[in-house]
Amino acid sequence: MRNFIDALNSRVLLTDGDIAPVLAKLSVDIDRATFGHPECLAALNISRPDVITAIHKSYLEAGSDVIRTNTAQASPVALDKYGMREETFIINHLAAEAACQAVDSLAGGDRRRFVIGVVDQSSAQGSDNELRNDAYIQVQGLVSGGVDALSFSPVSGLEQARAQLASARHALIELGSSVPLLLEYSADHDFTDDTVSDLVDGVCYVENSDTIKAGFPVHQDGQKILVHGGKSPEETAQIDHALRKKAADGYRPVTRANVSPREEIVPVSSWNDYSAISAG
Repeated sequence: MRNFIDALNSRVLLTDGDIAPVLAKLSVDIDRATFGHPECLAALNISRPDVITAIHKSYLEAGSDVIRTNTAQASPVALDKYGMREETFIINHLAAEAACQAVDSLAGGDRRRFVIGVVDQSSAQGSDNELRNDAYIQVQGLVSGGVDALSFSPVSGLEQARAQLASARHALIELGSSVPLLLEYSADHDFTDDTVSDLVDGVCYVENSDTIKAGFPVHQDGQKILVHGGKSPEETAQIDHALRKKAADGYRPVTRANVSPREEIVPVSSWNDYSAISAG
């Protein structure tokens, strides 16, 4: 079965878009669903996982290849602001389950869609041990929930970033997981990719969708390209259409030479009859 790294190495992949704009159109009592903290959308993973799954599905129907878990605000430090630090593991676990349920509920057709666990530890604070513990808990929650890959944003300092990434790797080893750990690229990092290459499986570049208008940059080997979806499923469908127009086979632009448009795969639950889904 083709895995997430294989897909990233072969073609540009389109992520989902933002949750908040879609959520605003739904009849959800946000204050109640977030336990009185409407700015903490990660709380919805506990109270309304059905809503999160529905939003993920709307982006998949618009043409997204990759669903990002609703965990941008689910680090222990972020949740501590709302008195939910102790719920870090379960919030991340349920976020992964909600995303996986969305992917498995829709046919994938000529491709498999993926779930990437978002780990934003860039604002983490404390000693190396505290940094390690926070990274460990969040990664364990996401991987136990079923993600296909992890996108990790560490703090900007090299030594602390290595402590975080080493703990993330330790969590994967303890779970016996082969889920790839990707460093999310940031211009704020004051270290090079080579200094953490022993701890990660690659560097993930999330391109602005405006890149489509100018053509795609050719990154070096080992650098993984994702294109960010729109602010809504409708905008994402337009980006999907633009991506297909950039590809000779009407599928996705390749990022590696001599890649067949239809690699041999083993079917999975989300891989049937994509033609039934309107791509806009």
